[in-house]
Amino acid sequence: MSQVGGRQFKVCLIGNGYVGKTSIREKYLGGGFKASYIPTLGVDFAQKKLEYEGIPTNLIIWDIAGQPLFQKLRRRYYEGSSGIILAYSVVDRQTFDDASKWLVEAHGYVENLPPIIIVGNKIDLRPKHPEDKTVSTEEGQEFTERISDKLDVEAVFMESSALTGENIDKIFEELTRMMLEKVEPSLTEPKEKEPMEAKEEKMEGVTTYDVISTPTSTPEITSAEETTSPAGSSVPEIDPFTSMAVDSPHLREDEISEQMSELMTLREELLTKQEELAHANSEIESKLLKWKNTVHVKKIMYNHLREQLKETRDEWEEAYQQYKATEARKEIEVVRKRREIEEIRKHIEEIGKSIRRRVSELDLKELSN
Repeated sequence: MSQVGGRQFKVCLIGNGYVGKTSIREKYLGGGFKASYIPTLGVDFAQKKLEYEGIPTNLIIWDIAGQPLFQKLRRRYYEGSSGIILAYSVVDRQTFDDASKWLVEAHGYVENLPPIIIVGNKIDLRPKHPEDKTVSTEEGQEFTERISDKLDVEAVFMESSALTGENIDKIFEELTRMMLEKVEPSLTEPKEKEPMEAKEEKMEGVTTYDVISTPTSTPEITSAEETTSPAGSSVPEIDPFTSMAVDSPHLREDEISEQMSELMTLREELLTKQEELAHANSEIESKLLKWKNTVHVKKIMYNHLREQLKETRDEWEEAYQQYKATEARKEIEVVRKRREIEEIRKHIEEIGKSIRRRVSELDLKELSN
């Protein structure tokens, strides 16, 4: 989206783990950049300042973890994205096979997909692996074209090496162009040249002196003879501060000379202060942008933890109810089993008595015989 005084675009860097996403981002940002990594949420974001068409542009690059652990959180990370970079490793076919899953996931979270760059990374390692184990350039290109048609999204395929830096800058330059073309198409369209006749009509009757000496304040009304230089005469050079000719004798007076010197000094100080203001404003904007993204991520963390807390509380309540029910069943079962045991004991006792009685009777018979 465009911002007053500049533009700001959120770029999501997605793909399986260990395909070189972080290396791509670090290579593009260069040394000395500060990233804000939040490991508990699996997200790392940093910004890149650049100029496009003379207007300051900020790329906020969100490096999203590819582990399944963070799948539930990734839905929030796609929100507000202006562009997506999907990376896979050309020497790991599984990461290429999973690329379609990433796009399906993104499409499920974002109704209208933003421009996409599909990147086959680690091409520097391709010669070191068997050809049948690597992903060819043709496969990547065909996949990109197929996805572009199926999802109705602008997609471009590129290959890169985060190790050597090959095509790293081009990836972000191309994505920036695509994002700008989507939100501000007039900036990327060639401007029509104004007909020469129209320019001549506009310039007709305007002299060089008129252009140079046009004051910024309300001008005095003068006649045509006063504003048009006589044929063959030279146009006087005008001082921008006094609107007088530079060879005017008045400018040679000491007092005016001192004031002119002071005016020049003040003008230099003004330019210096303007530069300092612009620099300070740029630094503050960078900090504000960092904290804005940090607050956004922390809010995601809070909402996620709140959802987890609710789920945990519901699970705890369900588990507790199961525990109480099991405990009640245990008591009932214990009582029932104790009764059964008591009945068995009684039966054993009765059988024992019967046996002992029979034995006694047999002993008496033997004695009588």
